Amino acid sequence: MSGMSAFLLPPKVGYAYRHVVPRFGMVLMLQRMASELDFRWDDLRLFLAAYRTRSLTQAARRLGLNQSTTSRRLAAFEETLGARLFDRTPEGLVLVELAERLLGPAEQAEAATHEAARVVASGEAAVEGEVRVAVTEGVSYYVLAPAMARLRETHPGVRVTFVISVGVADLTRREADLAIRFARPSRGDLVHKRLWSGEYALFGSPAFAARLGPGPHAIRGLDFVGWDDQTQASIPEARWEAKAGVRCVVRASSVTTRIALAQAGCGAIALARSWGRTLPGLIELESERVEMTADVWLVTHRALRDVPRVRAVWEFIEAVLEELVQA
Repeated sequence: MSGMSAFLLPPKVGYAYRHVVPRFGMVLMLQRMASELDFRWDDLRLFLAAYRTRSLTQAARRLGLNQSTTSRRLAAFEETLGARLFDRTPEGLVLVELAERLLGPAEQAEAATHEAARVVASGEAAVEGEVRVAVTEGVSYYVLAPAMARLRETHPGVRVTFVISVGVADLTRREADLAIRFARPSRGDLVHKRLWSGEYALFGSPAFAARLGPGPHAIRGLDFVGWDDQTQASIPEARWEAKAGVRCVVRASSVTTRIALAQAGCGAIALARSWGRTLPGLIELESERVEMTADVWLVTHRALRDVPRVRAVWEFIEAVLEELVQA
């Protein structure tokens, strides 16, 4: 294997190198550097994860490694380079000058690797292989997971991995193949479809509703089961809670925990009306109108839209969300 193929491309996409890498002149410089210093693409992948998270623990989680392995591999990479890449500080990892110079070429190498993977994927014929779906916990647990057996029956060769997060996965960097988002994408060579758009309402347990008595009730006067403060940028309900000034008596970063708390009678919870009505142990509360709507978007990279395994999962998610809307 040449220095570049060992450094840049996973084995299954090595043949696509000649179609992709010529676009990236800086990558050719890295080929020579890699040959001389004997480092691989995995070294740069680790470097980029550490740079983006500024934390060895978070970088390890992103790469599916443990923290000690990540620390050891980064130290070995720095030893290969003969120089330090990061200063370790109490606030996190801080780039030194060499790392700042390496960052641009490393990101170009990453882009070439992902483009090569898309070249390979676009030529696939069989409906098989892994599809990574970036999705929130609530959608994966309550909407997609109960229907997954159907996908297994129709496409047994497809392996779905749910990437659970309230953040926005970067599809260009192949953090996922598909994503379910609450905002229309505005950047990147992406294709998207709105799967759902609807109103929100307040829900609570029958016991909680009985304690409230006849409504309608003022939103500001209710006890709420709220999101923790760190999720406000990503979740429509969390942003609404902050704007409406609701009184949160208990908070959680997990939607399943919040729903369990509401079912236990701890307070009201704001949910998409069509979804909340399907959840056991909750009823819609008589309250002021919840001034909130949200959209659900299905997103993928344009180059992956017609890859058979990705298309199969796309169509499956479309069907499941359509059934929820019609229920």
